[in-house]
Amino acid sequence: MGARGARGDAGGRPWLGPVMATWVTDFRDLTAKDAPAAARRRAQFTRDVVEAATSRRMGPAWRSAVRCIGRVGRRACGAYVDVGYDDEQTIGWSCPACGERGTVSGFVGAAADLSRYVPRGKEVLWGFDEQERKLLRDATKELPNLRAVLARASPHVEIPGLLLVDATVPELDLMYTLVEDLTDLTRSRQRRELLDGLRASLCTSIDGF
Repeated sequence: MGARGARGDAGGRPWLGPVMATWVTDFRDLTAKDAPAAARRRAQFTRDVVEAATSRRMGPAWRSAVRCIGRVGRRACGAYVDVGYDDEQTIGWSCPACGERGTVSGFVGAAADLSRYVPRGKEVLWGFDEQERKLLRDATKELPNLRAVLARASPHVEIPGLLLVDATVPELDLMYTLVEDLTDLTRSRQRRELLDGLRASLCTSIDGF
């Protein structure tokens, strides 16, 4: 995994100038768990990009729920990044706010490749917020069929913090079952309130009102 700006050096380090870095990543070379924190963050970001891009059919790039980890001064950018396929073997991503961009190859067949869970059939719209998404992503690390639903989320163009996803009713039925199971195991009042909100939003989407 390496980055280079418009004048990046041969060692793959980004040129620290006004042009933001372009990251060229082979997914098979992602950093191990004992790597420095910055490298682990970049590896997780790349996994998130692959999950998002592969969770939908090939088509134009779209605004995902993945947050940019590029640096703007001393702060992380944090904007939502655009993702999509450049071709069947390559994913492209870009940040509309800070200008960082990159490509990812070598992801086909990896655990983060969610293309087998692209929905087929009639879909309905489901909405949730960032906190709810984080809770469910933590709970679906071993459930790729449900993780794919969350990976398809896109931010609402007018309502900050609201994420929307198109999903089939069977997918949302499974998500509802997961939320019920999590509720049964939860003693935290705050967490239970989040889960109650998720159940309500899922019922609205499933029932169509």
